[in-house]
This record gives sequence, structure tokens and C-alpha cells, in this order.
Amino acid sequence: MASPITLTLLTLVLLWALKIGRQFARNLAAAKASGIPYTISPFYPNNRFYQLCSLFLVPLIRLLPKTWTEPWFELSTMEWGWERRYEPFKTFGTDTFIVVSPERIVLSTADPDVISQITTRRNDFPKALEVYGSLRIYGNNIVTSEGQLWRHHRKIVSPPFSEKNNSLVWSETLSQTEEMVRYWQENCKIITTLADDTMRLSLHIISRTVFGVALQWPNKTEAALNGPVKDGKEGASSATIGKGHDMSYRDALGSILHNVITLLIVPRFLLKRLPSQHMKTTYKAYIEWGKYMQDLFATKKRAILAGEESSSTIDLMTAMLKGAGITRENALKSPTQTPTQTLTDAEILGNAFVFILAGHETTANSIHFVLVLLAINLASQRRLQRSLDSIFGARPPNTWDYDTDAPKLFNGMAGAVMNEELRLIPPIVGLPKCTPKHTPQPLDVAGKPCIVPAHTYIQFMTPAVHRNPHHWPTAPPNDPAHPIHPLSNIDNDLEEFKPERWLLDPSDPATTTSSPSSPLPIDAPTSPSLYTPKKGAYIPFSDGHRSCIGRRFAQVEILAAIAYIFKTYSVELAVDEFASDENVAQMEENGKRKVWEKAKAEVERKMVRDMGSIITLQLRKGVIPIRLVRRGEERFDFKD
Repeated sequence: MASPITLTLLTLVLLWALKIGRQFARNLAAAKASGIPYTISPFYPNNRFYQLCSLFLVPLIRLLPKTWTEPWFELSTMEWGWERRYEPFKTFGTDTFIVVSPERIVLSTADPDVISQITTRRNDFPKALEVYGSLRIYGNNIVTSEGQLWRHHRKIVSPPFSEKNNSLVWSETLSQTEEMVRYWQENCKIITTLADDTMRLSLHIISRTVFGVALQWPNKTEAALNGPVKDGKEGASSATIGKGHDMSYRDALGSILHNVITLLIVPRFLLKRLPSQHMKTTYKAYIEWGKYMQDLFATKKRAILAGEESSSTIDLMTAMLKGAGITRENALKSPTQTPTQTLTDAEILGNAFVFILAGHETTANSIHFVLVLLAINLASQRRLQRSLDSIFGARPPNTWDYDTDAPKLFNGMAGAVMNEELRLIPPIVGLPKCTPKHTPQPLDVAGKPCIVPAHTYIQFMTPAVHRNPHHWPTAPPNDPAHPIHPLSNIDNDLEEFKPERWLLDPSDPATTTSSPSSPLPIDAPTSPSLYTPKKGAYIPFSDGHRSCIGRRFAQVEILAAIAYIFKTYSVELAVDEFASDENVAQMEENGKRKVWEKAKAEVERKMVRDMGSIITLQLRKGVIPIRLVRRGEERFDFKD
């Protein structure tokens, strides 16, 4: 006879199964009534327990016959948006479909018209905040809020991200890129730390321009001792440890950014108590950076009240304090009372952290992949260099002017290179929206009125919409026998890096169409002098009211870094895995081409198989080694 404990457990399991069955039946009925094509899956990809179990569950399911698992299984993996790109939409024969699981309905779309409808109806399709809940590490912020609270945050933090401040981003990027190039020349013949170095570059830029904290590149000795910034292991000699602190600012921030997944997943009370040294270091960095920000908060507050704010930086902290009601005027009105804040200290700290996290990763990854993509597309690299020559002539970088030169970059080949990189490798794979918990929403899908069920999780699949052949001009693939991707768009060129697709006049060798007085467009996703995709078809910084507040900051940084590097240098693949320097030096062009093609094929394999999302889309396995050489000293300079 079964024991009471066994009976209780069986009863609980039965009740749980009945609950799951009822939820699934309800979700399936809603999907059928929606009018949107659907498929069924037992798993909800955003379930945290499923995500943890997927490490061993996914390989086991892959052993099952495909007839048992298609199409639902691949659409239940966390990386399907990048791994399969446009292929699932082509297979379904629709640019919008639903996956029904017992826990929740998920709508995925690569349709610009659907995306535009959703982004313009922000109250009907709010942001799916549950995805961003873990970003409240220090406090609520502009990313983790919605509705009136989001509008309040945006009103306060948006003023410093204005056009007049972008010249500071421009000059700081040129200065920091010069330091990065110097660091490469002094420390590495072959650059194997490209991803780390572009992270460091972007971190230095945003730290200086937004918070007024200057970070220096290590000298040769420090580089040997400390390694890449993302390790968070730079010794005390690499930066000054502030009074009352146990870590330097740079060490604390570097450690946080390297271990951000741990910080997002592990509760703080556990992080503090677990015996792992990794956990202890992460918690220590979390505390220390928070203390540095609190010190900065206090310093900026004193400067505001004394009327001594600096005008040399964008100074997000000062803007947030002023927007929160801490001003000299308010203090003078009530000298005996502390000004009332409309943002709490935690919210100010939360916004500071999220701008550092989101701001530095997006631009760092873009600069990283621009260098890699140009290294394997020599014709585009040479065209970019000719365009830069036409803009800058023989002028040194310290004479480059933001108001005059930046619009030419944005409207020319440099802008086309940036746009194409962001098209192929967008920062976020699935931009999240949802329907309210109890309110279905009407939506036109492929010209047909449909109903999106209540509490549906919605994701704009950026790799797919950026490769949607129904909404982008296409040409035949460059090499039909060897497609870039094994499944997606094998019959066209949308998987290929072709910045020339953005040029309205590809025959113009300079491709610089703007006059010196043409300002950078503030709200447009790309330059009006370049190809303009259909609204909703190009969304690297999202779209609509919730589009990225730091978009222009990122674009200016990317363009300035590209211009500095390629005006003087060329980037080449390091082929050392296939041939030594001595062997390459003795090769005829045909032999060099064969070696270079092998290295290129390996890079293309990595950019399909070894990419994935942590916070943003990036290379997760291995490195792509490159060389920086002065123009005219290239080893690989094929004409076709």
C-alpha cells in the first residue's frame, strides 16, 4: 500500500499536470482563433528552469528522430534567431508565426509592417519587462521601466544625449582609438585580443564622456601583467585605488562587465556567501563600483550646488541629478532643506550602470566586427579607404572636425560599412514586446486582420527581418556553391557583407554626397543620402518610442573609430595557422590567395557557428586574429 507521502506527491504531480494541460488547451485555442500560423512546442524558451536544463536537455533531444522534433524543437532553443535567421520564416511560408507552449504563446516576426504597427502602438504592445528585470542590479532605470515611469526616466536622462554633445564623443573616440593603435603596435604583431580591446576602447570612451572618469591604456609592462580588460584581473598598478576602496575603478568595472551574467542570475545574498573565489570577486566588484558611483554622485551634487559643473563632458550624472530636482536654484530657494529628488539614489545609480553596460557593448561589438568583415572583404576595405582619402586628404586626425567631417562619413562609404555591419550582426537578436496580460490586440498580418492573444510574448527577430528578401533588394550570391549560411538565403546575397548595397550611386568612387554643412539626422536610423529601407525593415537600435536613446552616440563612436583606423592602416587576416611569415613572403599571388581563402573560410565558419547572445550578440568561442599594417604594406591586396 502506498504511503501518505507517496500519495501526496502523486496528487501534486497530477494537479500540476492538469494545470499544465488546461493552460495548454487555453493557449492552443487562442492561437487557433488568432488567424496567425502556429506550431506547438512543449517548452517556453524564456523559462529560467528550461534555460538552465537546456545545457544537457538540448543535446539529448537532438538525438531523437527529426520527425519527432521538427519544427518545434529548433524554435525552442535560445539561439535559433541567430543560428537559423530567415530560414524558419521561409519554411513556414509566412513572416509572422506563433509557437504555442503550455506556459505562454510566443509570436515571432520578420515582417516590417507588423513591426511598425507594434512600435507605433506602445500602449497596446508594451515592452516585455520580465526579460529586463535582472538589469535592476543597482536600481530601476530607463530600460526596466514602462509607461509613465519610463517617460519620467527618459525625460531626465535624454538631455545629455543631444547633437551638440556628440562632438565630445567624436574627439574622445579619435583620441582613444589612437591609444588603442599605439597599444597594438607596442604589444602585438598579431592581434588576438580584438574583442577585448574594442570593449576596452568603448568602455574608456563612455566612462570619460558620460561620467568624466578618465581611463588610460596600459603601457607595455602593464599589458604583459594584466591581460585583457574583460578579465577583471588588472592589478592595483594598472589604476589607482580610491580612498576608502579595495579595488580600482577600472578593475571593479572590468570585473562587473566580464562577470555580468553571474551578477544577473545569482541573487546578491548568495553571491556574497558562496565560497567560490569567482563569486566573491564578482560581489566585491559590484560593491566597489557602486561605491565609486556614489562618490561620483556626491562630488557632482556638491559641484551643482556650488555652481561649478564641468562643461567638458556630456555628464550623465549631472544631468540626472538636475533632472531629479537637485539644482543650485532649488537649493537657494530653500537653503535649510534638502531638495526633493524625483529620481531616487538607486534609480540614478541604476541608470548609470545600464548606460555603461548597454552603451559600451553595442559599439565595441560593432567596431570589432567591422574590422573583421573588412579584413575578409578587401574590395570594400579599399573603397572605404578611397572615400576617407577624399574626405580628409592629408589632414591629421587632430584637425578633423565633427561638424564638417562626421556628416560626410555618415553619408558615404563609412556610413554604408557601419549600416551593413549592423544589418548583418544587430546588437540584439530578439527585441521583446508583449500584449497586456488580459487584453488581446488586433493586428494586420500579411494584409489580414488577426488577433494577438493576451499575454503573448512578442519578438522582432532582427537577423531575419534584416535578411528578409521580400523587403530588401537582392542579387545572386557571390559563390552559390559555398553559401555563407547553410540554410538562410542561399539563393541570394543577403547573408553577404556588401556595404555597397547602401550606396545610391555605387559607381562613385568616393561615395561622399553630403555638403560640409549637412547635419547628422537625429532620428533617422540611417543617412538620407544612403539607401533607406522600408520602415521596420532595419532596426538595429529598435524602432518607435522605445528606440535606443544612445543611438547617435554609438554611431558617432563607430564612425570615428573606423575613420581613424582605415585612413592610415589596413586590416588583414592573420594566416599563421596555415602558413608562416617566411612562407607567405615567398609565395606568388596565387599561393597567397589560397592561404587567405583558408583563413577567410575559418572566419566565416566562426561567425556562423561560434556567435551567440550574452547581453548582446557577440563571438562566444575562440578569437579571430588579425594584423594591422600601414597602407601600402599589405601582404594580401587582391584586385578582385
